[in-house]
Formats: sequence, structure tokens, C-alpha cells
Amino acid sequence: MLGIRSRAHGVTRLLLAGTAIAAATGLMLAGCASTSTPAATKHATSATGEPDLTGKTINIALGAAPATSDTKIALMVSILQQWGADAKIVNQVGDPAAVRVVLSGDAQVGAIAGPSAINSGLIAIGPSQPRLDYHFIGAPSLKKVTQLPGKIYGTSNQHGVEALAFAALLKAKHIDASKVTQTIAGGASVRVSAMIAGHIQATFVHAQDVKTLTDQGFNDLATMSKVAPDVADSFIATTPAWYKANPDLAQAIDQAWIEAARIFNDDKAKWISAALAYAGGSKADAEDLYTALKSSDTFPVSSSAYSEASAQEQEQQAADVGAISNSPDIATWFDQGAWDAAVKAEKIK
Repeated sequence: MLGIRSRAHGVTRLLLAGTAIAAATGLMLAGCASTSTPAATKHATSATGEPDLTGKTINIALGAAPATSDTKIALMVSILQQWGADAKIVNQVGDPAAVRVVLSGDAQVGAIAGPSAINSGLIAIGPSQPRLDYHFIGAPSLKKVTQLPGKIYGTSNQHGVEALAFAALLKAKHIDASKVTQTIAGGASVRVSAMIAGHIQATFVHAQDVKTLTDQGFNDLATMSKVAPDVADSFIATTPAWYKANPDLAQAIDQAWIEAARIFNDDKAKWISAALAYAGGSKADAEDLYTALKSSDTFPVSSSAYSEASAQEQEQQAADVGAISNSPDIATWFDQGAWDAAVKAEKIK
């Protein structure tokens, strides 16, 4: 059981300037164990005090270099540090590398995209980004999504999160996928350039890129957090063995996510400061991204940010678009125990 830290050490006094971003040399973990929910752990938090994580190591693997859009993870790390943990981000290149770091034990958990989490051998224990920050952008001549048949849609791949988003969009608008020409057009920034050059007529872009295109006459046709609110961008995932051995730490990680989401929703200045400390860049760019993410309700402080029903739906969608090689029983890759405990401790609905 974890102890209690007084509120004076809480997130109200977050300082991110000292956050260390480096590869971890975490303890090597035992092999995969049962994925059954760990026994409940009494865990005093929030209203009367926070978890005492003194002496605990919590490294979070992330499949990307430091970026403003991942400020939520930097905030989580800083909160865990405030609670006494030795916490770091372990930046990697891509989800497969992040998964390997968690499986090896060099990170205790990872922020892993939905499809990657399902077949990775890891188990999701809480939200990372529960809603997509994608916007569906059309060429100046494309005024609404229902005009998409006969047009060229550009994507980075046809089996990842974008594929889930596209399938959800077509379903919502009753469009036959066979009527749309799909082409591989590169990563997000490359697709923005391809749109401007006229090589493709529709694509998904992240929230921070919307203004670049709409300022040039392109149309923001759909906000995916509203079209498909149950499609998550990513989860916090770990090995079944670590989860079974550390249910209290899993709960603390989910509580840190809730606290970070509160900062995002309630304290723009603190989020901007955290973004600049973690990823650098200009304050103006960070403010533009914050506004875009906030308008999409990307990080809701709500128990519904992570649920089995949504995960099951996402697994089915992933199978439908070929994003996963098989559809395992949800209990093998998803558990809600730590999240439910964190929701109770943080007193959210």
C-alpha cells in the first residue's frame, strides 16, 4: 500500500523546468502473467492527500520525440515526481519501439496507440489520449464530407488509427469506401504539403495543422472527437506481470492522468508552460495548439474517458480495417480496475 503525501506537495505547485527526458534503465520484469484484474488496493488520494511514491520508479515510454502535442505525458511525469516517484519519459521512434521498451522492463508503462496495444502483449490500464485530435480537411472545392465519392483521400497508412478514423467517418456519413480513391501520402506534415500542392483532395490532419490549411481556403469538414468520440488515439499500457505486481502504482498513474487533464482543461497558462519546457517551440504555436485541442475536448475529466465498451468497439473497428492481426478476448489486453479506483479517488464522474 502506498502512503499519503500532504496536499502542500501536490500538483498545485507543479514545476516542469526540472523534468528529465532520458532513456531509462528500469528493472527487468518477469515474464507475462495472468491478465486478471489485480486485487484492489486501498489508496488514499486527492481530497485528503496524494499517493506517496517515494522510492518508486515509473518511466513512461513514448513512441515520438518531444512534441507539444504530448504535453499531457510530460505533465503526468511531473505530477508523479511531485508525489515522490523517480519518473521519466523514455522517448522512442514509433510505437513498436515503445512497446519493446515496456516489454523489456526499461519503462514501466507506455503511451501506445490503440491498434498497437491490442496485439502487443501489453495490457491497457488507463487512457493516454481518449479522443482523436484529427480533423478531416477537404480541398476548396470539397464543401462537405458527402461529396467525397470520386475524390482522392490521402493517408499515411490504411491499417492504423487513421484507418479507424476514416472508417468511422464513412460509416457516420453513409459513404461506400469503394467510391473513394485512397492513396498513401506520407505523414501528417507531408500530407499538408500534398493538400496545398493539389495532389490529394482530402486527408486527416492534427489539430495544430488545421489553421495552416483553412487559411489557404481549405475546408475543415469534420472534427473526429465529435464524429467518433469512442475512438481513442492511445492508451497507457504495461505488461500483465507488472500490473499484477503493482496495482497501486497503476492507480497512481491513472490519477496522474486525471490531474494532468484537469490542468489542461482549467489552467491554460500552466499547460503552455509545460509544453514549452518539454518540447520547446514558440509560445504562440503552443497557444494555437492548446486552443485546437481544447475545442476538440481531447482530454475530458470524466470516467467515460476509459471504458470497456469503447475498447470493445475500437477492437472491432481495428479488426474491420485490418489494423490488428486477430481479435483477442478483451481481457487479454484491457483492464479497468486501476482506472475505476483512480476515478473514485479523484472524485470524478
